[in-house]
Amino acid sequence: MIRLFPYFLRRTAWVVMAVLLLMACTSNDYDTGDGKMSHYRADFVDAYTNSNASFVKAMTDDGDSLVFSAPLKAKWATTPDSAYRALLYYSKVDEKLQPRSMVSVLVPNIRPISKVKTMYNDPVKMISAWRSRNGRYVNLCLGFVTGTNEDDESKHSVGMVCDTLLQHEDGSKHLQLKFYHSRNSMPEYYTTKLYFSIPLKNNPYHLGTGDSLSVAVNTYEGWVTKTFTY
Repeated sequence: MIRLFPYFLRRTAWVVMAVLLLMACTSNDYDTGDGKMSHYRADFVDAYTNSNASFVKAMTDDGDSLVFSAPLKAKWATTPDSAYRALLYYSKVDEKLQPRSMVSVLVPNIRPISKVKTMYNDPVKMISAWRSRNGRYVNLCLGFVTGTNEDDESKHSVGMVCDTLLQHEDGSKHLQLKFYHSRNSMPEYYTTKLYFSIPLKNNPYHLGTGDSLSVAVNTYEGWVTKTFTY
């Protein structure tokens, strides 16, 4: 099970900017290969709810605006007239977009390392990392080796920490992030895959054109750092 460490991830959806909350995950929600979702298109989106907290439209990372043929309800989306980060499975039939499923994507609130009492770097699996085409996010796909135990309250704690903000002589900045992960003594039986989206525009460090960002993740093979330029 995965717990969003409260100091690192927001627990309420932002009214204007697209964020997403997920209280816990107990299995891998992302189907590949010949899974039940493999015959649908999947896109990372900023998705929007109506007054009934049902999803009615979305904007993909490729910049495509999607209007649903019918509202889609998700248990984890409870705030009306709000924006969430998600992975959308859908199809088009007779030019009508038919949403099939919406999976939450974690959006970490970057916390300065000076505010972190103890920095945990329990290893995960680095599956992939990429910058969204619209330049709004750096996306991570990470594998958590987890399981269940007698303590139902035990969960993995995750977050994103600002390690260093460098200022170069030419005026450009480089933001160094580290992935926070505490396994909290959870057993390691199977791998659960989760996605994270790090906001590039809407973060407190005001990076812009010419700046760069790196994300360091401790893996079972050692530290892996991915760097992206604005």
